[in-house]
Amino acid sequence: MESVKTTVLGKSVFLLTGARSRKTTFKGKHSHTLVVEAPEKLIETARRNPDAVAFGFVAGSWVAAA
Repeated sequence: MESVKTTVLGKSVFLLTGARSRKTTFKGKHSHTLVVEAPEKLIETARRNPDAVAFGFVAGSWVAAA
């Protein structure tokens, strides 16, 4: 299982599920794009759980995992 590390509300967190990193190439340059399921729900969950360092996307909503 691959987890993604990103910043939410100014804090570095792990997204255990619900996000994937996509690698693209355009004109010979490589870039990585992060695709997140329901980003507005992730921000809301992060506000409710300010001490959480990991989140997971389960059954259509984000939950604090650690």
